[in-house]
Amino acid sequence: MMKVPPHVSRLIDRRQMFTGGLALSLLPALARANGEKPEAAKDTRRLSFRKPATHMMEALPVGNGRLGAMVYGGVASERLQLNHIELWAGRTVDDNPRGVPDVLPEIRRLLFAGQRAEAEKLAQSRIMPAMNSEDFGTYQMLGNLTLNFDHGDVATDYVRHLDMSDAMAVTEYTIDGARYRRSVIASFPDKALLIRLETTAKAGLDATLTLSRAQDAQVSHQGDRLQMLGEPQPFGVTFAACLGCETEGGTVQPIGGGYRITGARSVLIRITCETDLFQPDSAGRALAALTAVRSKSWQQSVKAQRTDHKSLFDRIDLSLEPARPSGDTSIDTMLVESYFNFGRYLFISSCRPGSLPPNLQGLWCDGFAPPWQCDYHVNINLQMNFWPAEVCGLGDLHQSLFDYAQRLRPFGEKTARTVYDCNGMVAHYTTNPWGHTAQDGNTQYGLWPEGLAWLSLHFWEHYLFTHDRKFLADQAYPFLRSAADFTLDYLVESPLTGKLVAGPAVSPENGYRLADGTVAYVDMGCTMSQSMAFTVLTHASEAAQALSVDSDFITRCQAAIARLDRMKIGADGRVLEWSEPLAEGEPGHRHISHLFGLYPGIEIDPVRTPDLAAAARKTIEARLQHGGGQTGWSAAWLIMYRARLADAPEAYAMLNKLLTHSTAPNLFDIYAGSDDPIFQIDGNLGATAAIVEMLVQSHDGQLRLLPALPDSWASGRIRGVRARGGLELDMQWRNGVVTALTLRPTRDQVVKLVLPNGQLPGSLKSSGDSVPVNGQMTLRAGRIYRL
Repeated sequence: MMKVPPHVSRLIDRRQMFTGGLALSLLPALARANGEKPEAAKDTRRLSFRKPATHMMEALPVGNGRLGAMVYGGVASERLQLNHIELWAGRTVDDNPRGVPDVLPEIRRLLFAGQRAEAEKLAQSRIMPAMNSEDFGTYQMLGNLTLNFDHGDVATDYVRHLDMSDAMAVTEYTIDGARYRRSVIASFPDKALLIRLETTAKAGLDATLTLSRAQDAQVSHQGDRLQMLGEPQPFGVTFAACLGCETEGGTVQPIGGGYRITGARSVLIRITCETDLFQPDSAGRALAALTAVRSKSWQQSVKAQRTDHKSLFDRIDLSLEPARPSGDTSIDTMLVESYFNFGRYLFISSCRPGSLPPNLQGLWCDGFAPPWQCDYHVNINLQMNFWPAEVCGLGDLHQSLFDYAQRLRPFGEKTARTVYDCNGMVAHYTTNPWGHTAQDGNTQYGLWPEGLAWLSLHFWEHYLFTHDRKFLADQAYPFLRSAADFTLDYLVESPLTGKLVAGPAVSPENGYRLADGTVAYVDMGCTMSQSMAFTVLTHASEAAQALSVDSDFITRCQAAIARLDRMKIGADGRVLEWSEPLAEGEPGHRHISHLFGLYPGIEIDPVRTPDLAAAARKTIEARLQHGGGQTGWSAAWLIMYRARLADAPEAYAMLNKLLTHSTAPNLFDIYAGSDDPIFQIDGNLGATAAIVEMLVQSHDGQLRLLPALPDSWASGRIRGVRARGGLELDMQWRNGVVTALTLRPTRDQVVKLVLPNGQLPGSLKSSGDSVPVNGQMTLRAGRIYRL
C-alpha cells in the first residue's frame, strides 16, 4: 500500500473525531476523555449512536456483497451513500512495456556488481512506464438516495444502530409525540437494497425522495419506477439502477429525479442495480430484480435476508469474560468482541461469490476519485481482506477471491511472456477488474512481480482447511503451478554465492540508503522475494504430490528450493530485508515484508526455528521504535506476527494501538490520521483474523490452544473456529486454562494438540473411547471429541 496522499496527510484531532456519539460502553477511554460515564454493558453485536453521522466514519454500512449503502441517519434530511462493487471506470488495454527482457540482464549485472544507483536509474527509466489513469480506471460510488422530511430536525429520544447479527441499520426518533423509524437492509437473496419508513404520526409522513449521481448518469421515470442509467467517462462499465417506491396510506407522486410522498403511514423503497462487467443488459437485469423483489412483502424480504446473513454470521462466536477487578478492562473486552463481530459483518457484507471481491474500502466508497482508486493492491491489502475467511468458517466466501485471481490469470500470463520472457503468470503491486498486471510507476512500489504468487497461497490455504481434492485439482493446483512456473524462470544464479535469487525486485515499499544518502529500492534476492519463492515452490510441489501428478515439476521445485538463498540474520540480530546489510530508507516503514516468512509464510516458528523467531522479534521492535505500525493494516499484520511468535502482551498492546489510533467511531479501520481520514477495510479484516490467531493456531501439524492469550482475556469461550485439516472446534478457558474443548473433524487426521503452558495433558472422549492428548492424536471423520 503506497503512502497516504499529501492532501490527507495532516494529523487528526482524536477528541474531535470520536465525539460522533458511538456507544460509550465501546470506547471507555475516549468517553472519559470527554467527561462522560461509560454506559452499562451493551450487546456486542450492535453499534449504537445517539446522534446522526456527520461524515462517513460515523455512518453505518449495509451491503449484500454487491449493492450497499452508508446510512447517515439524519433527522430532517437522510442521506444513503450508494455503492455497487462492480461500478468501475477504466477499460482493458495491453499496457505491458516492451523491451524489458533486453534490459533485465544489465540491471542484474549492475546489482551483482554493487552498482545499485546505476541499476536503480536504469530500471526506473527503461522498465517502469507511467500508469495511464484513464485506462486503469477507478472504483466509483453509484450515487445518493436523499430523503428530505417535512417534520423538521428537532427530535428527542434519537438513536440509530446497526444490528450486525441481523444486518439491519435502524434510525429512530420522536417529533411532536410521534415516533419515526427507518430500517435499511441489503438483501443478497433479493439482490436489492430495501428502506422502510414508518411513523405513528396521525397525519402520516411527508417527504421528498431523490435519486442522484453527480456525473455520468441520467435519472428518469419509467412507468412505476425510477431509473438511473450511466457509464463512467471516458471508459467504464454501463450500469443501471431501478427504484420502486410504495406507500401504505397517503400518496406518492413522481417529481423530477424522485418522488413526493404525502400522508403515508409507511413507505417501502426498493433499489436494484446491475452492471455489464460480467453480463450484458444491465438495465434488463436490474428491472428483473426489482420486479422480483416487489412481489415480496417487507416482512418476507427481511426474513429471507436475515436467514441468509445469519447462516454466515453465526458460524463463529467469541465471548471474553471481563477481567477482575478492573471495570475499565471489562469494557475493553466488549470492544474486542464488537470489533471481531464488526469485522465478520463487513466481510460478509462486502464479499459474495459471483462478483468482485472487497476492494481497499470493501464495498463502500464516497465519490468518484477515492484514494488509490479503491483498487486491488496485491502486495498485502487484498490478501489481508481474506485472512478471516477460513478460520472464521467463511471459506465459501473465499471463492470471490479465487474467481478474481482466475480472471487475472490470462493477463498475468501475457505479462510474464511479454515483459519477462518467462513462463507462468505474474502481477505486480496493483490490479483492477480490467486485467492490469503490468508494472508501472516507481520502482519503490511497482517493481514487485509477486502479486499472483501471493494470491496462489490462498488457494493452497483453502485446500489445507477443506482437503477438497476437486478444488485442488480444478482450481488450486493449476493456479499454483502457473505461479511456480514464473518463479522458477525468474530465479537466476548469483555469481557471488552460486545460490538462486529472484529479481530485480523491491521489498514493498521500503528503500535502502546508498553511500551518498540517496534512497534506492531494487535488489537481487531481497528477503521477501526469497521467502515468496520458497513458499510458492514448496506448496506447488506439495499440491502436485497430493494429486500424484507432474513428477518432473516436483523435481524442479525441490531442486530450486535446495539452491535458494534463504533468510539471513544480520550482525545486529535482525532479519535482513535485502540481500546484504543495508540501512533502511524508512526504519519505521509500515510494510514489514521481510517477515513474510512468519505470516503468512512458513519459514519462522518459535518452536521450529527459535533463532529466526528471536531475529523476527528484534526486527519488529526496531520497526516500532521508529514509528512502525502507524496504519491500521500494518498494525493488524503486527498483531498476527506477535500471535505467531506467542508474544501475548505485545499482540494485545498492538491490538490496543489499532483500536486507539486506527479506528473510527463506526469501527471502520483508518489508514492514517488526518482531517479527512481514509477508510481501509484490510485493517478490520486482518485484525479480525489476528484475534482468532491469538486463541487458536493450526499450522505445522499442530493445534495450538491459547498460544498468545493476554491476561485481560484470562477467561472466555470461542465457538466454531476452523482449523487446518478439516477441523471445527469449540473451546472454553478459565484463568488461562482450557476447561472445555470440542473437536469435530470432517476427515480422518493426525494432529498434535498443544495446550497452554503449564496445563497438564488429559484425554479426549468420543463415544466412550479415550484419546490421550499428549503426543499425536488420531481423529476420525464424523466423530465428536470432547475434553
